[in-house]
Amino acid sequence: MTELYAFNTGDWAYEYSSMLRLKNPGERYPSLCPCYLIDHPEGLVLVDTGVSHDLVANPAEYGAYGAPGFADFAADDVSVEGRPSAADAVADAGYDTSAVDYVVLTHLHLDHAGGITEFPDAEFLVQRDELAYAWWPADPVQRRLYVEGDFGVLRTPDYEVTELTGRHDVFGDGSVRCVPTPGHSPGHQSVVVDLPETGTVVLAGDTAFTEEAVERDLQPPFAWDTEAALASTRRIRDLARREDADVVLAHDREHHEDLPTPPNALE
Repeated sequence: MTELYAFNTGDWAYEYSSMLRLKNPGERYPSLCPCYLIDHPEGLVLVDTGVSHDLVANPAEYGAYGAPGFADFAADDVSVEGRPSAADAVADAGYDTSAVDYVVLTHLHLDHAGGITEFPDAEFLVQRDELAYAWWPADPVQRRLYVEGDFGVLRTPDYEVTELTGRHDVFGDGSVRCVPTPGHSPGHQSVVVDLPETGTVVLAGDTAFTEEAVERDLQPPFAWDTEAALASTRRIRDLARREDADVVLAHDREHHEDLPTPPNALE
């Protein structure tokens, strides 16, 4: 039986208008840095790896080149106190991290790719467009969100990486599917999971930041391509209607709190 676990690796207090353009300027939103574990009869799939606790603790010495962008714009807003790393969360749920077969990265922003090095035995599934852009992001805000210390190892022979160029059926049975949803970043993807009791769940990552954003077509000002992001949001809405699916947005606090708390899982 397929099960879905939801973890939170850190808390990020966002400026609300940075999540939804021109919405509630000056207000703060208590967001989070989640990741998800799918226990499928044929293997374990981790979706995203949260934020790196090492990055938060010491951005100046993180990775080969440090992370000055993070230190400048987000260090005071991110807390990992009382939160597990992705690896610790997986272990706390009763799984060996070496048993994770696949890691699907919705994209490579620092709050989603921070635990890559904790899963050296896994096969990483990333959209090719995301891998290419992460190294040379043109937008100055996007540049701060990509931290080489997170994903640089994916270029080494020590890590197995499958570059996706569209939809991908992880197990070949339609139960765990990668669906491109670009816009927030060039190679952003969502993960569609079919559960035996709950039905279909769409782990939509940062396709939009809140449920209001999905309903009203609202995007953050730093989206890589706002037009593409809106098209992806509408694609997710259509998918949810067509498959009677529940949509889980990575940064919507209510969405996360509606999910079972580990060691309990969605079935």
